[in-house]
Amino acid sequence: MSKQIEAITNLLEKFPISAWIIDTDQNIIYMNRIMRELFGDLAGNKTSIVYDCGSFEIVQQKNDESEVVISDVPFRHISSEVDLGEDGVFGIEFFEDISEQKLTYSKMSQVLAKLNAEIQIAKTIQNSILPIDNIYWNTMAFSSLYMPADDLGGDFYDLLKLSDDEYLIYIADVSGHGIQASLLTIFMRERVRTNMESALTGTGELLSKLVHDFSALEIDETVYVTMTFCKYNKSKRELTISNAGLNCYPIVVRNNGRMETVPTHGMPVCALADGLDYDEEVISINPGDRLILFTDGVVEEVDSMTGAALGSEGVRRIAGEYHDFNGSYLAHKIMEESDRYTLISARDDRSIVVVDILS
Repeated sequence: MSKQIEAITNLLEKFPISAWIIDTDQNIIYMNRIMRELFGDLAGNKTSIVYDCGSFEIVQQKNDESEVVISDVPFRHISSEVDLGEDGVFGIEFFEDISEQKLTYSKMSQVLAKLNAEIQIAKTIQNSILPIDNIYWNTMAFSSLYMPADDLGGDFYDLLKLSDDEYLIYIADVSGHGIQASLLTIFMRERVRTNMESALTGTGELLSKLVHDFSALEIDETVYVTMTFCKYNKSKRELTISNAGLNCYPIVVRNNGRMETVPTHGMPVCALADGLDYDEEVISINPGDRLILFTDGVVEEVDSMTGAALGSEGVRRIAGEYHDFNGSYLAHKIMEESDRYTLISARDDRSIVVVDILS
């Protein structure tokens, strides 16, 4: 054995994985200690003594690396050619036992599959709580569009009948998205429905109760919910609005096409807001008028090339252009315009609600 090969064998003997040296005729010149322990000392034999046995299988091949199975044990197989000049050309091949890695990967895959299945169930539940587009109580035509940034989002909205004369419409945005945000949307929707009678007193009263219930959760103070509530009083032709930190103000499009933005302010629903009061803004609204609510994901996506965003002014422009179209068509047009600024994918959930007052 030449000094060059001897130097290589001394190095391979210290390797923590199996290795052998073979010549161009596929003769095994040397096997290191770990490989000898696995297969016995096969030096002097052809590599076919291993490769041609019934327990050898190539699982996948990629250039000089492959995954092979020998005697039911998976190995990562790496081959390299070494030119030693006068001594000739030799191949050095490594066999790394990846049994533990495969087992870990299998367990992780099972956990991931279970998690994905649970996420899909949660997504189905979350979508099921959103109202469908329809005419409600012969009073309003409700249209909406929801585009979560991930499988599970933090936006939600609803409409409720408080009495034969009063109706509640709202839109909300839980900070973040994913499983936590999804669970909070379901919790908050349930709390709105439980406390909805307090909206008969005022939308600000309802928000105060929601803050109290939210604070009782004792979750991270960095988690919050922004919401806008609109109560329609049919006999008075009034819309009462309260805002809990949602920076997208309601837009009212009058029957004649004139538009009004209704700025309202208040703390988001969070532990820090417990005990605070919420203001109410009252405006007139009549049959033929339209109410547009939306979350900040619709208007705050920024085109990285131009630095431009749709903005609330963009929503107003589109609402004016499609004043004579139904609410569903308008919602889709606004979302299409928002898509222009998202490039590859949106970073935030996006929701739009359009309500046409009928009577």
